[in-house]
Amino acid sequence: MVRHKNFIFYFLTVLPTLFYGQDVELYQQFNGHYDYIAFGNTLNLEENGGTNDCNVLLESSANLQLQGSQELIAAYLYWAGSGNGDFDIKLNGISIVAERSFSESLNSNSYFAAFADITSLVGSSGNGVYTLSDLMPDLGPTYCDPPLGNNTNFAGWAVTIIYEDGSLPLNQVNVFDGLESVSSTNTSLTIVLDNLNVLDNTGAKIGFLAWEGDASLAVNETLQINGNNISNPPLNPANNQFNSTNSFTNSDELYNMDIDVYNIENYIQPGDTTASIDLTSGQDFVMINNVITVLNTELPDASIEIETVVGGTECGNRNFEIEYTVYNLNSTSELPVNTPIAFYANEILIGQSATMDIIPIDGSENGTIPVVIPMEIPADFQLKAVVDDDGTGNGTIQEIDETNNEFIIDIHLLIIPDASGIISLELCDVIGTEYFDLTMATSQVNPIYSITYHELEEDAINNQNPIENPEAYENITNPQVIYVRVSNTECFVIDHFNIEVIDCPLPDATITLDNDLYACRLRELIVKYTVHNTYATGPIPENTPISFYIENEFVAQSFTQSEIPIGGNETGEIAITLPENIPDNFILKAVVDDDGDGNGIVEELDELNNEFQIEVEFGSITAIGIVPNIVKCDEGFNKAIFDLTVQNEIISIDPNETIKYFTTFENAMAYESPISDPEAYENGIDPQIIYVRLDNQICFSIGEFLIATENCAPWVPQGFSPNGDGINDVFEISGLLNIFENFELVIYSRKGNQIHRGFNKDGFWDGIATEGFLFKGSLVPVGTYYYALELNDERFPKALLGYVYINY
Repeated sequence: MVRHKNFIFYFLTVLPTLFYGQDVELYQQFNGHYDYIAFGNTLNLEENGGTNDCNVLLESSANLQLQGSQELIAAYLYWAGSGNGDFDIKLNGISIVAERSFSESLNSNSYFAAFADITSLVGSSGNGVYTLSDLMPDLGPTYCDPPLGNNTNFAGWAVTIIYEDGSLPLNQVNVFDGLESVSSTNTSLTIVLDNLNVLDNTGAKIGFLAWEGDASLAVNETLQINGNNISNPPLNPANNQFNSTNSFTNSDELYNMDIDVYNIENYIQPGDTTASIDLTSGQDFVMINNVITVLNTELPDASIEIETVVGGTECGNRNFEIEYTVYNLNSTSELPVNTPIAFYANEILIGQSATMDIIPIDGSENGTIPVVIPMEIPADFQLKAVVDDDGTGNGTIQEIDETNNEFIIDIHLLIIPDASGIISLELCDVIGTEYFDLTMATSQVNPIYSITYHELEEDAINNQNPIENPEAYENITNPQVIYVRVSNTECFVIDHFNIEVIDCPLPDATITLDNDLYACRLRELIVKYTVHNTYATGPIPENTPISFYIENEFVAQSFTQSEIPIGGNETGEIAITLPENIPDNFILKAVVDDDGDGNGIVEELDELNNEFQIEVEFGSITAIGIVPNIVKCDEGFNKAIFDLTVQNEIISIDPNETIKYFTTFENAMAYESPISDPEAYENGIDPQIIYVRLDNQICFSIGEFLIATENCAPWVPQGFSPNGDGINDVFEISGLLNIFENFELVIYSRKGNQIHRGFNKDGFWDGIATEGFLFKGSLVPVGTYYYALELNDERFPKALLGYVYINY
């Protein structure tokens, strides 16, 4: 019977229970006198694309014939086809559901393969004919003939049999599977087989289960092992290895699938742990489903189990006896004598042993070792036994499997609580009844433990009558022994400490504040205080902290400067910067023996009298209003002498308030470097801001005004006498030089002749003619002369004209 593409289409509705990745990788390894065979058959009537159009068989059969010395170990069924997949088939009429599935694609077409472990089925059925049925690939147009299809319709099945035969050498059989392909669009494929262990390459072989290979297509088709071309002519030529053949039956009619085996003695070497398979194809679409390697190897496989652990049943006991068994299972050689064994507690080496005898294949050996668990190991830890471990994590024996040497179990110790660090307590005999905080004696004991306090040792041992309030305990004898029970959920320990009330010299620090406080938001609050040691039996030590609080917020701290004797006191002063957000009325509190966090550092007779507080009210001062600017005539170089005190009556007339002038705002705020002579102050820049500070005993305010110079009209004299007597020797025009720096002065004779032209750089005219022919270079005669003074200033646009009389 056949299925025809025109009326049979199958869509996947049943999924396998597991879905594995596509890379070909190790699935199972067998070590012993093992080998393998494979059988199976195609459902194709011929290579796809032939005369039978797009048809497949409903079923096909193949024969299994194990020899009498060959014992079945495992049987793995693989089936594959075109399409998304059919994962529910029948073998000899028995339903088989895929345990794993694989998928691949070419262009837009999908292909599938499936796996099931049928060891029990083959074990019960034995040798004979096996028939696979109910495998339905997708026979849609895209898988069939061109122009719509690509001739990739196929279906087939194969069974890989692992068997044991005592006449065989000791081999390692590895089953690798997945689904990877080569084609015209993916022309090369490399598959790396790892987990190999080649000791002897004699008889080494490799087998393939591949799908969709065509005998008629051999375009650049190669198969290499470790870079070497492999073939099996005439069945599998070097240029067409995947050609619908079966190496076990020598059949060349296994259409669109291959069950091939190759000898690789010359292509793999002793010591190899990997092998590289390289496939190429320029046209044929080939999918590799499984790879089987058979390698001669004789190696042990050491493993270990901890059978029992004896010990640790008593509190504090860290001595154990470990009973263990070393195995040599799944091996191909004996495990030698003196194979090292290491034992670890949380990776710390705690013991070493070794095998006493040679352990045969599939054999075992029991052993016992005493160990002591180190104190640094916690109550709960992992106990690990490692066979073939020299104590440093290194093995000494080559094995088939180097990853199965460990055995780990969880151990719980009964730990005795650590009660170290318990101290005795003393209290000074002061005013009133003394109460002990017993918990202070055990403050160094780990808080994970339960701690109770008892007056009697018997009560502590029996865990009865604990002290109800250990934080405030009044002693019943002096001195007195207190018993402590420190316990965890399983163990306890009893310890004790002493409590005693003693006579001791102690200070009694108190503090008072000076009531004369002046608070201003703009200045620091100066606080004067006195620390007293009035009712004391000992001195207050120097550097005892004093903390200051405003509205219960810490703002400043001071310290005593010297030791204060009994009955003595010490005064001090501190400047406190006031917070901006405090109200106009606030509470200032001083606390002696306070570190700023409310904690004292000095033991006192009375710890309740360290505070003193006072209510403080902010003072104020009248704000300085608008102060007028001062402008004076320029006396040269934009300078003038200013009397700043002319502003005093504008600023304040209160005799109890002081007025100071400053050149910077910062100096005014800090009350630093006031102007020393405000009645005769020469400006530094023009214009210049002057800051004025008004102070009273409580507060201050700051204002400002401007001082500046201006150019005033110069004053021209009507005569001078350049006779060298040092009096009125030059034509001195007041308010001119270095003020009107661009002026021009021209002097004329009575007849109108120009005899002198002068500028700022020339200074005042000394009566010598500097121009004209008559008097050039000489003093001019007595007489009247005329001048024209051009100031070149926009405020004085017109020249000043006049005369000057010269006399000697």
